Amino acid sequence: MRKPNVNSVRIATGETKRIRSAMSRQKSVKITINIDAATLAKFRAMADETGIPYQRLINKTLGESLVAEAVAQSRLERIEKELKALKKKIAA
Repeated sequence: MRKPNVNSVRIATGETKRIRSAMSRQKSVKITINIDAATLAKFRAMADETGIPYQRLINKTLGESLVAEAVAQSRLERIEKELKALKKKIAA
């Protein structure tokens, strides 16, 4: 990825204030976590590509993973319920 020319970068102060305001309303907790070096290197590379700070990227990835897990769990529960109903139908 090519680095932008600093002289051509414009700062949208209104947008920056809006983003910082939204971020300040979020409740964050500082923790210490051990991550293997290869995983951290991948997150830092992704952060360089996207422009998102790597710690925020890790947080976003964890959050998306938890949502995906909840969706998968609810699908599994629905399938198990349908399977149970089918078994009752077959047994009758």
